[in-house]
Amino acid sequence: MTYNSFAIGNDSSNTIQLEGAIFGLYQCRGDLATIDCSKCIRNGVSQIHLACPFSYGATLQFEGCYVRYEHFDFLGKLDTSVKFKKCSASSSNDIEFFRRRDDVLADMQAGAGAGNGFRVSSSGLVQGFAQCLGDLSSQDCSSCLADCVGKLKSLCGSAAAADVFMGQCYARYWASGFYPNSSVSPSDDQAGKTVAIIIGVVAALAILVVLLSVCRRAMG
Repeated sequence: MTYNSFAIGNDSSNTIQLEGAIFGLYQCRGDLATIDCSKCIRNGVSQIHLACPFSYGATLQFEGCYVRYEHFDFLGKLDTSVKFKKCSASSSNDIEFFRRRDDVLADMQAGAGAGNGFRVSSSGLVQGFAQCLGDLSSQDCSSCLADCVGKLKSLCGSAAAADVFMGQCYARYWASGFYPNSSVSPSDDQAGKTVAIIIGVVAALAILVVLLSVCRRAMG
């Protein structure tokens, strides 16, 4: 994965400056073209006052990208808490569907954890994709996705389609046989575009709620 970090305002020898540090990260879905990734991030950054004005920390999950900033250093620290889930109203009792779904989930978990953190998979009419944030090690990515796949099954049961977003990874499957980005085949595993940013409080990352927004009003 493409990953870069920057540090401004986090000098541990300067207490005032350290308290004013902001840690941030953005990442695009692994199959997005660079231009689409850039548009997604710019769209989020331009909307900060509409979502979480005057917040010390916030998280955004778009359909195609993710943005988060905090007043504490969260980078590289495993977080497997469930942030958002969506289970389709339609369900299936077909044994073949469950077999195909489990094949897709197992492949996504193994492929993303052992590869570049992003995996697209399909089996019959069931398709899906999974991704970890770029600040996770391969081991932590595998661990996060194992929890995520377990949550997909336990929280959504026999749903024909489901999404689960955890603190640092997510997974999705659906039974329609249609992959959202028609320009990408299930065999394409591309690196997510990830950049970690550490900036001073005087600067800001912006976020707009689409799937998920968490605003933290007070430092704690």
